[in-house]
Amino acid sequence: MSHRSEPMQLDHQSTTPPSQTSEVALQTQLQQAILLLEVTKEIRQSLETQTIFETSVQRVLELIKANRVAIFKLDSATNYTTGCFVAEKVVPPFTSALAANVRDDCFGHNYANKYQQGQVFAVADIYAENLSDCHVRILERFQVRANLVVPLLQGEKLWGLLCIHQCSGPRAWQPYETQFIQEVADHLSEALRQAERLEETQQRSQELQTALKYVDTQRKREILIANHDRNVAQIINQIRQSLDIKDIFIATTEKVRASLECDRVVVYHFLPDWSGEFMFESSDTSFPPLVTANSTTNWEDTYLQETQGGHYRHQATTVVADIYEQGYTDCHLAMLERFHIRAFMVVPVFVGEKLWGLLATYQHTQIRHWQDLELKLLKKVGAQLGVALQQANLLKDLREAKNAAETANQAKSVFLANMSHELRTPLNAILGFSQLLSRDQNLTLEQKQTLRTINSSGAHLLNLINDVLEMSKIEAGKVDLNQGQFDLRALLESLFEMFSLKAEARQLRLDFELPPDLPQYIVSDASRLRQVLINVLGNAIKFTEVGSVTLAISTLPLQSVSEQLSDISSENEAITLEPTLENDTLLQITVTDTGVGIADDELPNLFNLFTQACAGRQSFEGTGLGLAISRQFVQLMQGDIHLSSKEGQGTKVQIQIPVKIAVTPPAQRCNSPGTVVSLAHDQAEQRILIAEDHPENRQLMVKLLQSVGFQVRAAEDGQSVIDLWRTWHPHLILMDWQMPVLNGYQTTQQIRYLEAQCSTPLSTEERTVIIALTASVFESTQKESQEAGCDSFICKPFKEEELFNVLATFLGVEYIYDPTQDEASNESEVKTWTDLEIQQLLSLWPADHLLDLKQAAITLEEEAVFHLLMAFQAKEPALIQKLMEYFDTLRFDKLVYFAQEALDLGQNKPK
Repeated sequence: MSHRSEPMQLDHQSTTPPSQTSEVALQTQLQQAILLLEVTKEIRQSLETQTIFETSVQRVLELIKANRVAIFKLDSATNYTTGCFVAEKVVPPFTSALAANVRDDCFGHNYANKYQQGQVFAVADIYAENLSDCHVRILERFQVRANLVVPLLQGEKLWGLLCIHQCSGPRAWQPYETQFIQEVADHLSEALRQAERLEETQQRSQELQTALKYVDTQRKREILIANHDRNVAQIINQIRQSLDIKDIFIATTEKVRASLECDRVVVYHFLPDWSGEFMFESSDTSFPPLVTANSTTNWEDTYLQETQGGHYRHQATTVVADIYEQGYTDCHLAMLERFHIRAFMVVPVFVGEKLWGLLATYQHTQIRHWQDLELKLLKKVGAQLGVALQQANLLKDLREAKNAAETANQAKSVFLANMSHELRTPLNAILGFSQLLSRDQNLTLEQKQTLRTINSSGAHLLNLINDVLEMSKIEAGKVDLNQGQFDLRALLESLFEMFSLKAEARQLRLDFELPPDLPQYIVSDASRLRQVLINVLGNAIKFTEVGSVTLAISTLPLQSVSEQLSDISSENEAITLEPTLENDTLLQITVTDTGVGIADDELPNLFNLFTQACAGRQSFEGTGLGLAISRQFVQLMQGDIHLSSKEGQGTKVQIQIPVKIAVTPPAQRCNSPGTVVSLAHDQAEQRILIAEDHPENRQLMVKLLQSVGFQVRAAEDGQSVIDLWRTWHPHLILMDWQMPVLNGYQTTQQIRYLEAQCSTPLSTEERTVIIALTASVFESTQKESQEAGCDSFICKPFKEEELFNVLATFLGVEYIYDPTQDEASNESEVKTWTDLEIQQLLSLWPADHLLDLKQAAITLEEEAVFHLLMAFQAKEPALIQKLMEYFDTLRFDKLVYFAQEALDLGQNKPK
């Protein structure tokens, strides 16, 4: 680094260049061009700047005929006051400057900025240029007499210097030499920029690899958690499907061993004197059994006997990775070795507040470091076994196997169709006979109340079945809208009531901002909208510790917001909501909270399945499905949902849905003319054939239709239907779709084929009307019945009114009605509840209250259960009415189940 006190910028016009016609000059220019091409080629072929530097200084030295060519790297961190030579070519006898460190305190202040602007500095003789003494000493250190310095830039930043040293004596630098060195420096600067880009690319690649590794780790953890949750759900479902204790324990031990992949799972039962024995086990066949068909094995543990269960009485657990590292006594080790136990986990099993026994997992052949999730699974299973034992003690005379098919995948469509049929068919008999009995004019008031209870319970069961089918449609992507007119203000008021208790318990302010001009009645899918708002409001309250949660709602003309929607699309694609005959207004709902917020890098993935923000994962709650399902519902309604958040500042969720404003209130349901008593007088005889393989349903249909005057016969299989059709010639057939011998599809096809073979074509009046009567509600079954030749379709269970209307439509019959309406028809419709709705509302209760309710139900403390329920009578009358049905029928097991599910669903923790 050589500098004058006032650095000189070289004036190319100050020196007369060699003659352009000179052969030497032409040769020099040719060599310079070749060198520049070589440097360019080296830059393009190599990503190693050191190799490029070394090649360049070698070739420049050969061409420029100087004593030293070197590349000096400056340290920007020291304000360019220090640096070192990183590449050099020097001719003897002059010494090498490579790796030498240089410090010049004046350089950064006086010269760095000029070099950064691209100025070139040339000194013909350091002793004739009025340089400062310190500069001369630095140059003398490297034997420099004449110096040519060109800056090397990395983008706009000064990286270093290309130095040409003449050590043997003074040298007047020629303009063409300076121009050549500048061109070389430009190429080297490009190499530096290329290296910088490479470094940035490598850095980004490393960051991407780190992010991918993190995502992969999170994915594996989520899979592990999902597998754990699925295993727990499957085991709990296995427990709940039977009331037979032996079946429960055998199935549970097998399932736990398969889930944990351990050598043995045992159930140990304390006897009255606190000794105990192994009651059930699942183990690898290579190990001696602890339980056989004729005998059980005692565990002689004096500590457990003397302390009446030891620390397990206090809900404690034991986790041991290696028995030889626990400091056990010799007699204790001998007992463990007797049963070939090397590692184990043990959790208590309580029935109510009494310690019943232990649930343990053993590893025989090697040590094992048990995971927290594995212990969590075992504890949950132990708790459920306790509930199962209590249920068995209370309901041992009600050992009815449940055929409900609730699996992790919500079952396949074929299985769902069969389940629907199997449940709806007996339900049809239950509801049908209750309706048939209600026709009796001699019923007492108590009997009528009983029939209404049967109908209400049946309607509730039907609603549960429909919910299962709806969930299967969600998974299959076949969810349909249920558009209808409803009271928007009433819906919002019910939501405010639902969440106000939860907000109050968390000391939060819950505000609903409703403008005065908000329409009261709109047309949309009220159920879907309600579910979306429950999810969004629930999340807002769950993740807000202090402050408030605010719901603001407004309406806008749909045309004025089309462009706005494209700006906020979560998919970065324009969403255009064009007004239609059905939708002319945009309903905009914004839920804002002052909660923990969400990090920027988590926002893009929040609407993906099984994705949670950091706060959700830390709470160990939820599945990551809520927002994904909410967006699916909103998009099904042709709307959009957008989420914005700042970590530590809160979250805002904006929902926009096109709706139609309704001016008038929803139409009230019209009352039917009354109960059908009989066929009208002077009508022709009507023959109806009932095809039904279930005796109860067959008997129901026969009694119902005969009671009003139809001629009725019945058949229990498809072949019998065809035989009766040939001989009796019915006007109409009510065709069950699942029958032995020939099913409904085959039977209908056969009848339509035989009709087509008649020598004389049948008229419309002569053709037999066939009505498909099935428990399946799947569109494929309806389409199948049409293809087979059915005229219409009735889904079981059905109402009398629906059946009689279909018969009137196709047979042209008229009825005589009882003008006195059934008392129940004028009553308000009974609210039907799904399990999920009950769990969601209960999850808003304080956790301590839920725990007290669960414990009181487990221990059958009726008075305590009653008072715990009545505490919420004023705030949740409809919910309490439903829960009191379980209380009145002694279904304490259902109260325990709902309390536990609500605790798992909500984020309530005991205070």
